[in-house]
Amino acid sequence: MAAPKRPGVVLRSERSPGQYHSMRAHVDDEGTLHVEGEDVDPLLDSFVGKGEVEWSYKVRAEHLPALVEALGGEPGADVIDLLAERYTGEGSYELKRVLNSRVVPVERFLY
Repeated sequence: MAAPKRPGVVLRSERSPGQYHSMRAHVDDEGTLHVEGEDVDPLLDSFVGKGEVEWSYKVRAEHLPALVEALGGEPGADVIDLLAERYTGEGSYELKRVLNSRVVPVERFLY
């Protein structure tokens, strides 16, 4: 994975007994947005065959203007600033919905 271009943002960090859900984002030196997460939850076992998954999404630099628009940002807005302002905590679930909606090309990985 390419190194972060600048500090990223923690979008989600939720803990409860037996569960942990995290989500963070950064832009690398090539301008690609990386959104990465980890979910630890016994309920995952029935869906993915194990109780812990790591996942990531990549949005290439050329698609970031369309993503910013889909997220309600102004043209030219910094995607990390936009995510930090509107898509942390509960807002992170909306970000994941947008990324899964295929409004922009997104590379998805599940580990």
